[in-house]
Amino acid sequence: MHNRPLTLAALGLLLAALPAAESRAAAPARTATDGASLLAALPSAIGVTEQVAFHALSGFALDGLDPVSYFLPEGPRAGRGAYELVWRGAAWRFHSASNRAAFAAGPERFAPRLGGHDPVALARGRLAAGRPDLHAVVDGRLYLFHDARSLARFAEASEGAVLADAERAWPRIAAGLVDPASGR
Repeated sequence: MHNRPLTLAALGLLLAALPAAESRAAAPARTATDGASLLAALPSAIGVTEQVAFHALSGFALDGLDPVSYFLPEGPRAGRGAYELVWRGAAWRFHSASNRAAFAAGPERFAPRLGGHDPVALARGRLAAGRPDLHAVVDGRLYLFHDARSLARFAEASEGAVLADAERAWPRIAAGLVDPASGR
């Protein structure tokens, strides 16, 4: 699971917040209710999904970059806290109100295709989260790449063949990931 760092970090913070008087020796005696309260304190599904790549610490899709700005002449721009919305279990930031409105009207048009996962890795049957700074816009769709080598392979290969293979693999791989709408 790609969520492991976030989940482990959240658990670490929760455990650190336990009363200092409670000794480690007493830990095995904790009841199931204590475990349930720890689980209840974990973050919500926002940013804790694998179907949309997100920043492991902030929970923002595209590390807080504005998805609409990838399609504008100036290229990717940082989103602002004043212009946010939640879509598909991830928080998205926008540089302007008009970009947020454009995204809200048709998020599939601007969101990274394949959940922001690397199409080269998906074409090979693997899942690798893409990086917002390594991207390509092909036929009006945004694709993210895991590393510079993957982006270079994509540029050297037949883009159409790689994307066709990735698109065929994505439904099968995505079916095993957390669906933010249902929480499963």
